Amino acid sequence: MSLTIRRIRADEWQRLRALRLHALADAPTAFGSTLAREEAFAETVWRERAAGGAAGDDRVTVIAEQDGRWVGLATCLLSSPDEPEAAVPTLVGMFVEGSARRQGIGKALVDTIVGWARNRGAARLALCVTSSNRAAVALYSRCGFRLTSKTKALAHTPALWECEMMREVE
Repeated sequence: MSLTIRRIRADEWQRLRALRLHALADAPTAFGSTLAREEAFAETVWRERAAGGAAGDDRVTVIAEQDGRWVGLATCLLSSPDEPEAAVPTLVGMFVEGSARRQGIGKALVDTIVGWARNRGAARLALCVTSSNRAAVALYSRCGFRLTSKTKALAHTPALWECEMMREVE
């Protein structure tokens, strides 16, 4: 099986929508959004997400493609949607299809995002992860992220907490 990690193309908005909705259905507490919320997004939102991830200088969306099938994705925003004044790029929306996990795809996605952030002069990279998502915390730890002291309740499930993780971008 051949694996390719590449930047999304603007015309791939339908595939982006399908994988993102699958991710939200597969892991409903792993993301800051919900399946119901994003299913209701207009086509223009998905087109804008794909176009911004494809060509934007302030964001990137990368796809993990295995033999033509999308098995993962990750997005990085130069500024956090919660703290736009922050100068630390933020990894968001990371997902690897269940059947493709534990094959190094998550690490490859993170490495690609780190390279993108480095090329933009970033010194650090941040992300938020649900505290109960032990597999994700372990992956991010293996990729050099460390927990900070910042936490907040998950908006759609306040009983769960999101924990910030940060790493240096060498």
